[in-house]
Amino acid sequence: MNREGQSVRAGFEGRGEGRRGAGVLAAMLVALLVAACGGGAATTAIYDLTATATDAGVGRGRAGVQILVPEPRALQALNTNSIAVKPTPQTISYYGQVQWADRLPRVLQTRIVQSFEDTGRVHAVGFPGEGLLINYQLPIEIRNFQLESGGAPTAVIEIAAKILDDRNGRVVATRVFRAEARSSGDGVDSAVAAMDVALKQVLDELIRWVVAEI
Repeated sequence: MNREGQSVRAGFEGRGEGRRGAGVLAAMLVALLVAACGGGAATTAIYDLTATATDAGVGRGRAGVQILVPEPRALQALNTNSIAVKPTPQTISYYGQVQWADRLPRVLQTRIVQSFEDTGRVHAVGFPGEGLLINYQLPIEIRNFQLESGGAPTAVIEIAAKILDDRNGRVVATRVFRAEARSSGDGVDSAVAAMDVALKQVLDELIRWVVAEI
């Protein structure tokens, strides 16, 4: 091969080495970005809500009634397992390194079903997919579920509920439930304890209302 051919080959080899070097560099950068994205602080505590309704003041209900509780709807800010805190009315933040036992809508759904079961005022209550012959559905929207820390720290829970006749899709009744509970501080332990108190008020009112309406 003449000198010109050797020069051309060396040029191609040099460009090949450059491309391989660029590929290695790109791979290293991607790995660093992935590591940075996944390198957040680990969860140190998982919190659950224990509140359920009591049967005090709940009517007898109708024999044979079966209720379906769909997963509650919520905006993305509350459709999460992060525990929300609002330092201002326009700002939602979250407590770091802690979370709910599941996404908040699923936690609330479980507590509503458990409340109906504990009071024993309906024949059966269940989740979607359980194969129950349903008389009524209870769609829920979560509007507020956080500690408000701008002034005196206060847990605020607000939900909107519908009773839906499953036979014909008719809305039997609608109502908004809201409860507030003063927190002993703005730390996560105090916040969750206050949310539990507020949730119990909401669940007590919700169950009494549903049983009275059906």
